[in-house]
Amino acid sequence: MTSMNKMKAVVLHSPQDAVVEIVEKPDAGDDDVIVRVGACGLCGTDLKIFSGEYLSPYPLIPGHELAGTIVSVGSHVDSTLIGQRVAVDPTLACGHCEFCQDAQFNHCESWGAIGDTVNGGFAEFTRVPIANVYRIKDDMPFNLAALVEPVSCAVWALERMRIRPGSIALIFGAGPMGLILMKLLENAGVMRATVVDTSVERLTVARNHGAHDVLQSDTVSHLQDLAPKGFDLVVDATGNPNVLSIALPWVRKAGQLLLFGVSPQGAMAMVEPYLIYHNEITILSSMAINHSYGRALNIVETRSNDFRSLITHELPLSDYVKAIGMVKEGKGIKLQLTMDTLG
Repeated sequence: MTSMNKMKAVVLHSPQDAVVEIVEKPDAGDDDVIVRVGACGLCGTDLKIFSGEYLSPYPLIPGHELAGTIVSVGSHVDSTLIGQRVAVDPTLACGHCEFCQDAQFNHCESWGAIGDTVNGGFAEFTRVPIANVYRIKDDMPFNLAALVEPVSCAVWALERMRIRPGSIALIFGAGPMGLILMKLLENAGVMRATVVDTSVERLTVARNHGAHDVLQSDTVSHLQDLAPKGFDLVVDATGNPNVLSIALPWVRKAGQLLLFGVSPQGAMAMVEPYLIYHNEITILSSMAINHSYGRALNIVETRSNDFRSLITHELPLSDYVKAIGMVKEGKGIKLQLTMDTLG
């Protein structure tokens, strides 16, 4: 048992040095709330934070895909919100720089994120600005509400694209983000989605979730049979810089290529500029969330069965390092730490 002013939390002291410790419970600032965390998911960004490949400071309590219950509020926050169940948009933007004033909050000059640059959700409690919490229904489980964050990243990606009804799409990567993007693209009017991955297990999941065709990475030549003139939309959801040169030739003339996966900073890719020019290919990217969280919450609430089955593992807080290893090895689809089984 922890005391009233203490809590359990994953503390990442330096890259690859994570310990579950008893630490001070955070206090709410004037415009903050304290959320008792119910569930918090892991993604590729958490792997980069753990390994030291991200912009995170140390020590840090990671975890940015979270939901829970408001247990206390700051002096400027309505106290009737105590007890409210919420999902949390981790985005931290200043609101007054040139990019924020142009509604490009994900490019804020002081950009940060709960769990990425300040303490986050792999803890019993975390501090959140009141502007970042979204009320969830009483019957919405916390593990499902914690999925709203990755869905909101995919929603922003779709808002960046031009999607025509009847289009066909090719997605490289059958991880959680690739599958979420596939579901949203089909809901937006894509007629057929093909998914490519190295993992037979993940391709089976993709097929079960509605992929029209699935291919292992070493058989991409068969894409010619599926789309002789190419795909209207091609998405890289892997973050592997080598995928760009593989994906580009499969973009249909006047089609679009979306870079969604996060490649290592400084990584280079070989592409043929003439192909981009001659085929009038539009290359887009999508980074994080830009006021897409509320729409993502509506989608997850309305289509909960589409997303619930993506959660393949729920582990206690004490298994954080184990969970990071599972993400690195590509085991399962969406992994979460749940605070009901603190460990």
